[in-house]
Amino acid sequence: MKVLIIPEDPTLDQHILKPIVERLFADLSRPARVWVLNDPHLGGVNQALDGDTVRFIVDKYPMVDLFLLMVDRDGDRLGNTAKARQREADFPDRLLACLAIEEVEVWMLALHRDELRQTLGASWSAIRAHHDPKDAFAAPFIDRKGWALGVGRGRKEAMRSLSTQWAGLLTVCEELAELKQRIASVLKNR
Repeated sequence: MKVLIIPEDPTLDQHILKPIVERLFADLSRPARVWVLNDPHLGGVNQALDGDTVRFIVDKYPMVDLFLLMVDRDGDRLGNTAKARQREADFPDRLLACLAIEEVEVWMLALHRDELRQTLGASWSAIRAHHDPKDAFAAPFIDRKGWALGVGRGRKEAMRSLSTQWAGLLTVCEELAELKQRIASVLKNR
């Protein structure tokens, strides 16, 4: 199966999204070739959720079996949830959307919940509820760990904990658990 992740900006997000999607498919015992869209290089959630942009991407990559639109919910201030559901309706059984509450960096932070509580004094509920967790929690955490100069500004290193923290990630980030179920449903129909 060929899976293309459509991020709002692949520059940093790819280091979080690709390992998560690869693990989702591994859990489902379904081999998948997963890659992150770089052409066109999108520059924000509005562009990623735009109907014309998504249509262009789907048309450009006819060999892809499943598109995963994975972007920030951003508090849903701009109606991102409704836009994402519309993109799914535009491409039923070819595109699934998953909106991170509130930013994809939260998925990375979920792998380090205990350490975040100890080093930043941040409870998981505070991180999940924050309107800008990337700046408030992810950046300080990565800086404190000394990873900021690494690949993806530390995101690749932070994601190394995925294998040991996978079950916890699915437990505390329900949107990913739901995506796993939705992928399983699509796979049953193929």
